[in-house]
Amino acid sequence: MIRLCPSVAAVTTVWILGGFSQLGAQATGTLDVGSSWVDYEGFLGSGAMFVSPTLRYDTPNASLGASGSYVVFESGRHIVQGLAAGAWRARLNDRLRGEISGSAGVNVYDNNPGYGHLLGRARLHYQGTLSGAWIGGATGQSFEGSYSKTPHELELGGWTVYQGTALGAIVKQTWDVAAEYVDLVGTARWRDEYLELNGSLGVRGWSDGGGEGVYGEIHAQIPIWKRLSALVSGGRYPSDPVRGVIAANYVSVSLRVETFNSPTTPSPTPLRALFRELERPGRPAAGEARLSIETSLQDLHSIRVEAPNVQSVELTADFTDWQPITLRRADRDFWEVTVRVTSGVHRINVRLNGGPWIVPKGIRAEEDEFGGSVGVLVVR
Repeated sequence: MIRLCPSVAAVTTVWILGGFSQLGAQATGTLDVGSSWVDYEGFLGSGAMFVSPTLRYDTPNASLGASGSYVVFESGRHIVQGLAAGAWRARLNDRLRGEISGSAGVNVYDNNPGYGHLLGRARLHYQGTLSGAWIGGATGQSFEGSYSKTPHELELGGWTVYQGTALGAIVKQTWDVAAEYVDLVGTARWRDEYLELNGSLGVRGWSDGGGEGVYGEIHAQIPIWKRLSALVSGGRYPSDPVRGVIAANYVSVSLRVETFNSPTTPSPTPLRALFRELERPGRPAAGEARLSIETSLQDLHSIRVEAPNVQSVELTADFTDWQPITLRRADRDFWEVTVRVTSGVHRINVRLNGGPWIVPKGIRAEEDEFGGSVGVLVVR
């Protein structure tokens, strides 16, 4: 897919490359290399080769990142794209979250004048246990060569998780001095240990200068071995006058290399599954975690995490206001902490050795509203 997704959360690259351990422990980097066939609206279809690096840094309350893409077509012409973005979220009460985000991007085709944008966005989120909604708006500047304009966006969206599938819907109105249109989009995301599928289906209507019609895309990511995955994508995406994107049909195949990540056990792949019988049943493998909870006095609960061969264990949850808490070592393989937790359904993740936040074994994993995974803990 020869475009950069504006929703890539994003970053200050020099911090990561500078080797700050706390930042690097929560940062990820990928490199996609592949080929595409693209049929841009109003142009002849063409094959292309591309390379796309991405850096990302996440905390419970913030996301930063940067992404780029270099595309060469059969004709020898090329596209250079770049995007940087960031988002900060704050808890307002048990259910409401505020979010402030921004993005800056550039899109240059061969020697033609480039497109660019600088946008700021604000959202108010309602966050339930397995569903949520948000309302928001954005504005800023969009550039085409020396010409600039002021775009505006209003959006209303919602999400839910049903039987392991994350479903979303959004209605967005976009307008500036040259165009005005409304997009209605539905999304779905499903994954297991060996496959991740993302799909979208949308329609653009009430359009004046922004094009109209039905569009949709599907993306599949298949782990191959450790830090290597195969990506297959295809479909049609609409024009985006704000960011200088032309509507197109496309098919894309690529390999994704995870260039660096936190020091944890790699995600399961079909090849790693062949060796699972060698692991002792009922115990987590090195670098994995299993969580259990016991009632103490009133609302005090003892949370225990079994995590062999690690040096530190932390947890973050809605009952800690998403602030990390360090567990103490109870014995060689067990870590524990006593915290106040009210009865009900809670969200919780853990991390080992300062790595990324993961869902421990022993509790159900669900998709969250930001596209990640969170553990669902029921406290009685």
